[in-house]
Amino acid sequence: MRYRKLFEELPPLSAAALGTDYYGKTIPEPEARALMDAYLAAGGNVIDTAHVYSDYLPGVKHMSEKVIGRWLWDNDARSRVILCTKGGFPVVGDMHASRIDRDSIRADLYESLGCLGVDNVDIYWLHRDDPAKPVSEIAGWMDELYREGVFKYWGVSNWNSRRIEEIRAYCAENGLVPPACSQIKWSLAVPKPGSAGDDTLQEMDRAEHAWYLKNPLPLFAYSSQAKGFFSKLSATGGKDPGGKAGKRYFTAGNVKRFRTLERLSGETGYSPGQLAIWWMTRPGTIPTVPVIGPRNIDQLTDTLTGVNAEIAPDILKKYALFRKDHV
Repeated sequence: MRYRKLFEELPPLSAAALGTDYYGKTIPEPEARALMDAYLAAGGNVIDTAHVYSDYLPGVKHMSEKVIGRWLWDNDARSRVILCTKGGFPVVGDMHASRIDRDSIRADLYESLGCLGVDNVDIYWLHRDDPAKPVSEIAGWMDELYREGVFKYWGVSNWNSRRIEEIRAYCAENGLVPPACSQIKWSLAVPKPGSAGDDTLQEMDRAEHAWYLKNPLPLFAYSSQAKGFFSKLSATGGKDPGGKAGKRYFTAGNVKRFRTLERLSGETGYSPGQLAIWWMTRPGTIPTVPVIGPRNIDQLTDTLTGVNAEIAPDILKKYALFRKDHV
């Protein structure tokens, strides 16, 4: 496993984080435990969850965190993982019913700690932004929690760069602990505008990409495999794969990217899907940790093969797709 040192007070992070949405629901607990076991055995050390994960499905609430908590306890694994969770998600069913307020954030975090069975997490993310809230208020709430020792670092998920810049400047001016990282939707496949059906998401675009190149804030990229889009194109020979992957990503531009990956695949032996996840972590670009979401061990093994790919620079330089400034 490749690693990257991104935070002074944390060990080097593995090149990919394990996403845990749907654990305990569509990914039953035994399968979830097997995935975490295999990920840890392969050298992975970043587990990413959220207070709301699996709550959009019927049944027991906060199952992802509860499954992870039981696994951590049973395997005495807390010291071996960099544990990340998120709070402040809107009211389930109404993405514009913001819960970015002091009481909701605090309640989510402390409930998450209980579900996980831990005293603190390594990174705590605000799961959404509320542009109507002044950054001064949000910064104050997070600084207060930081000083209670319940997380080592905090970050923002689905915030645009203007708001990140604004809150970091406020923290610097007022001696508060700033957000240390960001999490947005990003993959090699560019989504069709509005295809996710959620305008509270922050997706990578050219303006955001240019900002991150100038401001190398550690970036965690969710949906980093675009619903397996490039792997599914391999199976269909470049035809519309259907499902969410096809609905959100099947465009002429993405098919062109796929054809480039096919050519590179012929030179390297790695599949287009493996090359697409390696693209997220290629050297010399934004310090990025892709969050991967395998549903079974075969998918995990395939993805980690891509994460750990070794590709000669003289091959890469022939492909504009792998230049630092590409998005």
